Amino acid sequence: MQAKTTRAFRTISEAGEELELQPHVLRFWESKFPQIKPIKRGGGRRFYRPEDIEFLRGIKILLHDEKHPIKDVQKLIRVKGAARIIELGQSVAKAAKEKEVSETVLIPERIQKAEIVRPVTQDRVVPFTPRPAPEPEPAAAAHVVEYVEEEEDEVIEYGMSSEERSELEDALERLISLRRRWGEFKNPA
Repeated sequence: MQAKTTRAFRTISEAGEELELQPHVLRFWESKFPQIKPIKRGGGRRFYRPEDIEFLRGIKILLHDEKHPIKDVQKLIRVKGAARIIELGQSVAKAAKEKEVSETVLIPERIQKAEIVRPVTQDRVVPFTPRPAPEPEPAAAAHVVEYVEEEEDEVIEYGMSSEERSELEDALERLISLRRRWGEFKNPA
């Protein structure tokens, strides 16, 4: 049998096979997430659009892989919107496609576009060499990451706002998650 294109509609059994889920799970998720709206034909037969598949893939990642409860995922959809879940599903689908290593970009686009701000000292640019702060003690849960640079007996500190730190931690978590999923994809158990 010939494989369907990525833009083709899927029946509930084809969607379940692609997502490695049972059809009853998909029907249950339809009752919990009103954003899942497959087209229903005569006899109640469901046809899932590509966007539905990507949304379901994102839901599966959040519920099965990352072990979030349904209520948390529902809240995430209310706050961030269904588009974020679709993006998550798309990112995993893109990561699963084989491509040359040279074509792989691991740095998020928003970070690639960010300019590196370098301090200016006495009309010259000081080279920026980040060094992470020492490992925190286990009891110190909320610490601030600082970068320190020594320049002619002068110490310049680079602090991060909690928002910048949160964005970097999120990006790092996504990279770690993608690396783990890639390893699982390449070496299935």
